[in-house]
Amino acid sequence: MGVSVGFGDAAVARIAAAVAAEVPGVVALRPDLGQTLLGIAGSLLGESGVGTGATAVVEGGRAEITLTLVTSLGHNTRDLCTAVQRAVAARVQQDTGLTAVVTVTVADVLL
Repeated sequence: MGVSVGFGDAAVARIAAAVAAEVPGVVALRPDLGQTLLGIAGSLLGESGVGTGATAVVEGGRAEITLTLVTSLGHNTRDLCTAVQRAVAARVQQDTGLTAVVTVTVADVLL
């Protein structure tokens, strides 16, 4: 009987955030509105862990990942989003064996 290893939402989100931050053109990851509100609520309740700009939902051998990022002027946002999607999906597959669907939103473009 083999050993089954499961990966939680938070672990996959951390992998995704680390990989996305390494893609040229990504200046930072930024929490979206939902993550910001959860972070505020958590801080009021004494819980740590403000959103990182990456969320993941793992279910049935698949990870649905949402990233919100900041780039700088001069980068083609469509190409950047595609590069982030490919890099994150490949690393999540490599590290966890999960198939990843990656959604990327550009929240800001720095001048």
